[in-house]
Amino acid sequence: LNGSTSFADTITATGTVTHNLGTEDVIVQLYDVTTLDTVYADIDRTSVNAVTVTFGSTPTNSIRVLVQKIG
Repeated sequence: LNGSTSFADTITATGTVTHNLGTEDVIVQLYDVTTLDTVYADIDRTSVNAVTVTFGSTPTNSIRVLVQKIG
């Protein structure tokens, strides 16, 4: 049983983020590491351990991905 409840990673374009939290019950928030503005993208829960983040257009700056396990 995975005891972690959160995960963070930095990405620069559309891609898969492996969080290994063992559930599809996660909240994902994105923000621009330069401006600190919230960024919106399509999030697909592809497994209990990964999400795919898809941007309409490639971000100018790196994007911080925050994943929190719920429940």
